Amino acid sequence: MIRIFTFIAFLLVGRDVTANELVIVWNDLTLRAIRYANVPPPVAVRQMAMVHLAIYDAANGIDHKYKPYLVEAAAPKECALEASVSAAAYHSLRTLFPKSASEFDSHYRAILAAIPNSAAKTNGIEWGKRVALEILKQRQFDGAGQSVAWVTNSQPGYWQRTLPNYDKPLLPNWGRMKPFALPAVEDFRPPAPPELTSSQWTADYNQVKLIGATNSTARTPEQREIALFWADGSGTETPPGHWNKIAQQVAQKKNYGVLESARLFAALNVALADASIVCWDAKYTYKWWRPITAIRGGDKDGNPATEPDAKWSPLLNTPPFPEHTSGHSTFSGAGAAVLTELTGSDEFQFVTTSDGLPGVVRRFRRFSDAAREAGMSRIYGGIHFSAANEQGLECGKNIGRYVTQNFFRLESR
Repeated sequence: MIRIFTFIAFLLVGRDVTANELVIVWNDLTLRAIRYANVPPPVAVRQMAMVHLAIYDAANGIDHKYKPYLVEAAAPKECALEASVSAAAYHSLRTLFPKSASEFDSHYRAILAAIPNSAAKTNGIEWGKRVALEILKQRQFDGAGQSVAWVTNSQPGYWQRTLPNYDKPLLPNWGRMKPFALPAVEDFRPPAPPELTSSQWTADYNQVKLIGATNSTARTPEQREIALFWADGSGTETPPGHWNKIAQQVAQKKNYGVLESARLFAALNVALADASIVCWDAKYTYKWWRPITAIRGGDKDGNPATEPDAKWSPLLNTPPFPEHTSGHSTFSGAGAAVLTELTGSDEFQFVTTSDGLPGVVRRFRRFSDAAREAGMSRIYGGIHFSAANEQGLECGKNIGRYVTQNFFRLESR
C-alpha cells in the first residue's frame, strides 16, 4: 500500500512522498484552499486548526499514545489509520472551504481507492467523519462571526483608516473569540505601546521612517527582499501557512509517522490560532496607529524628536487594522516555539520559499532566526514599529510554549 500511496500523493501535490506523509498531503491541500479562498490570516489559521485537530484526534483515537484534544472515545477496534485521517481531513475541509469541494472530492476518492476494501476501511471512514463533525460542532459558536462596533478616534496615537483604500477595520471581533487552548486571552495580552514622549517611541518612529519608506536609501537590497519575501499577503498561504510549510520539512526530515505528524500540525495550528486571537485582542485594545499615520502626523504627538513627513509612504501596503502588536511576529514567535518544543531544539537547518516572491529561497539554521527575520520584515516594509515586533515575538513564544506544555502530551499508561 505504501507504493500506491506514494503514487497517489505524487499526483496530488507534485512530489514524491510516502504513506507516512499523508498528513502533509492534507496540509498541502488545506494551504491550496486557503490561497484560493483568499481569506485573512486569522480566519485561515482558525480553519487550519480545526482541520488538524480532527486529523489528530482521529489518528490518536486509534493509538491512544497522546491525550486527546476533544474526542475521548476510542476508535473501533478494527480501524484503518489512513482512512480515518483522510475522512477527518476531508469532512473538515469540505465544510470549511466549500468552493474547493470538487478538488477535495477527487483527492479523497483517489486516496480511498488505494486502501483495500475491508471492515477496517469502513470503520476508519466513519470514525474520521465522526471526529471531524465533533471538532466542527465545538467551534460552531466560538465567536468568530460576532459583530463588534468600531468607534473612530482622531487623537494622536489612535489608529486611522489608511491609504490606499481607507478600508474598514478588519476583524475587530477576533480578540473576543474563544481560544483553542489558552485559559484566558487577557493572561497573554502583551504590554501597551510606548508613550509618545518616550525615548523608545522616538527610536521606533525614526527607525521605521528611515528604513521602511517606499524608496528608502537606508534599506539594503536584502532587507527589501526580506520585506517582500515574508509579506504573505492576499491570495497566498498567509503567515500561519508559511509556518506550516516549514513544519512540513520538520515532519519529513524527522521521518515522522502519521500520528507524530498529526500531533505536530495540531499543536502548531492551535498555537497559531490562539496567537491570532491574542494579537487581535491587543490590536483592538490599544488601537495604535500605523507608521504612515504617525509619520505624516509627527507634529501632533507632542514629541519634538519625531519630525513629520506629510508625503511619507511605506514599502508595503498598510493592512486595515491597528498596529500593536505585529501579527507576523506573534505568529512567528508561536510557530518557532512549537517547533522548538516538539523537536527538542531550536537548531534545525531548513529552507523556505514565498508565494509572493517566486524563485527566492531563504535558508535558516534555527527556527528563532526565521521568526526574528519575519518580524523584522514588517519594519523593513514600513508597516510596524519595533515594539510591536519584539512584544509580538515574545507573546507568540509564550503561547507556543503554553500549548505544547499543556496539550498533546503523552498519555499516562
